[in-house]
Amino acid sequence: MSSFVKQLVLFSVLICFSCKSEPEPVEDPTEAQEKSYTIKAEDIEKIKYTDYVLSPESSEAILDWQLFQDLQGHMELLKSGNLSFFRVEKGIMEEFIAELKMQQPPVVVTPAIKSRMTVLETNLLRLQNLSNLDNIKKATLLEAIQELLIADANFKLQLNKKFEKEAQQIQLPVKTQQ
Repeated sequence: MSSFVKQLVLFSVLICFSCKSEPEPVEDPTEAQEKSYTIKAEDIEKIKYTDYVLSPESSEAILDWQLFQDLQGHMELLKSGNLSFFRVEKGIMEEFIAELKMQQPPVVVTPAIKSRMTVLETNLLRLQNLSNLDNIKKATLLEAIQELLIADANFKLQLNKKFEKEAQQIQLPVKTQQ
């Protein structure tokens, strides 16, 4: 009988320890996944890059370039964690980019600016592709955002350089005949 009592006590202790007074909250797997993939303004603020503001000359030159103004608005939304502009079908993004390039003012069409536009286009399409994936890692998405922000900053820097160089009045020395 004593072995039976020991087993009964052991069983009772086991039951007491296995029962909890409060049930453990079960986190919804989609909610946990959403937390790990959600991009917030704080995440983007941690990204290291140098942003440039357009000079007055550059701003004047692209004043009528409406799609570039729209793109800059979407870039500001991106900095606040809003990826809605990039969560469109690829065809829509490609159409936006094609129109952006077509409407580019002739005064800003130079080889250097064209190459920066190509880099910007590539990064726009890359972020659009990645932001439409359901199983993308947050770090990968943040890397694509960083690359796009850098490409946009470099594009603005190139615009500024173009007009800065044009504003320089370099006079060549005049040779006199002896």
